[in-house]
Amino acid sequence: MVATGDVAVVFSVADLTYTANAFVFAVNLISKTLLFDHGWMGVPGPWISVGNRPGLNAAARFVMPGVRFALGPEEHARRYRIQVESYRKPWGKPVFALKVQLAHPAEPPPLTVIAPLAGDGIVNVTQKWAGLPSPGCVTTKTQTFSLEGATAGFDYTDGYLARHTAWQWAFANGRLSDGRTIGLNLAKGINDANGLKENALWLGSRLIPMGPVGFHFDADHPMDPWRVEAEQVELHFEPIHIHREERDYKLVKSHFLQALGLFKGTVRLPEESISIENLPGVTEDQNILW
Repeated sequence: MVATGDVAVVFSVADLTYTANAFVFAVNLISKTLLFDHGWMGVPGPWISVGNRPGLNAAARFVMPGVRFALGPEEHARRYRIQVESYRKPWGKPVFALKVQLAHPAEPPPLTVIAPLAGDGIVNVTQKWAGLPSPGCVTTKTQTFSLEGATAGFDYTDGYLARHTAWQWAFANGRLSDGRTIGLNLAKGINDANGLKENALWLGSRLIPMGPVGFHFDADHPMDPWRVEAEQVELHFEPIHIHREERDYKLVKSHFLQALGLFKGTVRLPEESISIENLPGVTEDQNILW
C-alpha cells in the first residue's frame, strides 16, 4: 500500500503454487472516486513469482500481456523499487502506472510473527511494515499524482495455512497532523493461536504491540461504515471502493473483499491519546478453501 492525503494505491502478487494472481486498485481520497481497479490470474513460473525473503529484500514479479509488476531491491543501490504498469495495448501508454522508491534500510522496524496454526494448518510467517517514506508517482489515463511525502506499507506472508481459512484484517498507513508517520495492523482469525497476536501500531520510529481486536461490519453491505475496536483502539472506517474476488472451483473457493478508504477515531497509549482523522487504509474480509 502507498498513500498520501490525495491518493491511495493497494497492490498484491500472490503465488499459491498451483495458480497465481495479482491486482491493483487506486482511489482519489479527496473526491472519493475510483481511479483504477483490475486483477489478473496466471501460472507461477519464470515470469510470475514471489520470493522467499520478506521486507525490503522481498522480490515479486507478475508479467503477462498487458500487465507488469516488479518489486525488489535495486542492485548496487540501497533502495527498494516498486513498479506496476497496466496496458490496454502492448505498444501503447500504460492506462495505470505506479513507481515508488524506498530507502534501504528504512525506519520504523518491521513486525514479524511466526505462528502455529489450528486445524490442519502447520505454520505461517508474516511480516508487516508501515510508515515507510515512499516518494514516487501514480499515473492514470487523465492525471498524475505526486507521491511526495507518501508513506508505504508491506504485507509479506508465507505459510502452510489450514485448508479452510477465514479472517478479518485492517491496515492503515499515513501521517498525523504533526507530521509523524503512523501505521496500524489489526487482524482477527489468523496468526492468533496460543495467544499470539500480529496487532501493532507504528508511530514514528516506534513499534508498539496492540491487544485483541474486534471487527463490526455488515457482510451483506460492506460499503456501510465498519468499526474496528480493541482495548486501545476505537476506529471507524468509511469505504470508498471495494475490490472483490469471488471464485468457486468446487475444490477451491475464494471470498475476498478488500475495502480501501479512510479511518478516523482514537488510539490510546499510556503517554498520549492519538486522534486519527482521514487516515488511508484497508479493511478485509476473507474466507478461503485453498
